[in-house]
Amino acid sequence: MITIYVARHGQTEYNVLGKIQGQIDTPLTDEGYKNAFLVANKLKGIKFDHIYSSDLGRAFITAHVIAEKLGLENRIVRERKLREQNFGEFNGMKFEELKNTGFIGNPNFTPKDGENFEQMQKRIVKFVFGLEKLHKDKTALIVTHGGCINALKGYFDNINLRDCLKTKNCNEYIGKFVIDKSILISYEKINGL
Repeated sequence: MITIYVARHGQTEYNVLGKIQGQIDTPLTDEGYKNAFLVANKLKGIKFDHIYSSDLGRAFITAHVIAEKLGLENRIVRERKLREQNFGEFNGMKFEELKNTGFIGNPNFTPKDGENFEQMQKRIVKFVFGLEKLHKDKTALIVTHGGCINALKGYFDNINLRDCLKTKNCNEYIGKFVIDKSILISYEKINGL
């Protein structure tokens, strides 16, 4: 069994502009740093054995702010498998620019040079199952991206992929997943949408 807290990175410049980031990086805004501090305060008192972060800067910086506040700054493992969905040619575009592409709301649409939602979900779930085997009876923090959070929640709640795409979460989201033998034992939303 493993207990995993999952947090989303703080607000970024592209979040403000309504642009798709995917696997490109934009810096946190001042509000993004505030998001990270708020998440850290919500996590105070929890003993984390391990901290994992997407290797993208927006997640890693958020993880660093959280870890520093919790006195764990030298314990972050950067992990490519925790990256947001690769939106390929759509990275950096505004959502409204994609209305007629077949991409919006379609979990099986694979952008050129990218991956579809289902591929990303499999990547994230496989990583989480690996953590369960690696860190039995431990508590871990994962700092990742909105799409990854939706993918995890969708997988464990058995939500169809199309509905996963409709799920909302915010830059202050924290969820607690208790997993045993690849089965979700409990889920609790600690903070955010």
